[in-house]
Amino acid sequence: MRETLADAGTGALVTIVLSFLPFSSIAGGAVAAHRDGGGYTRGLWVGTLAGVAAMLPLLVLFVPALYIAGLLGFGIPPSAPAYDLFLGLVFGFFLAYTVGISAVGGVCGVWVRRNRDWNLDPGRWR
Repeated sequence: MRETLADAGTGALVTIVLSFLPFSSIAGGAVAAHRDGGGYTRGLWVGTLAGVAAMLPLLVLFVPALYIAGLLGFGIPPSAPAYDLFLGLVFGFFLAYTVGISAVGGVCGVWVRRNRDWNLDPGRWR
């Protein structure tokens, strides 16, 4: 269990470091599952753990940014009656983006680990 948490932490760190790139959660989940060494189901689980671990620090930055954007007039202002619904939808999309895409990255990491014996010799392409 300790190795699984360490692998998920490594994947979360990759997600956070690459967070300026779109879909960095895929890379984080893939790194976590590739390091873990299990099957596809285990890769899905480790990728999900990496996404949850990466979501917590990103959420610390996301919530104030969302509030400031609302104060500046982007989205729904915090004084609007539907602001709670807006926050729920945005958090749901944030959760699906961070955790869901990291889980998909976990499955991709297992696939890459299992299929890395490709022969890319151009002499075979004739």
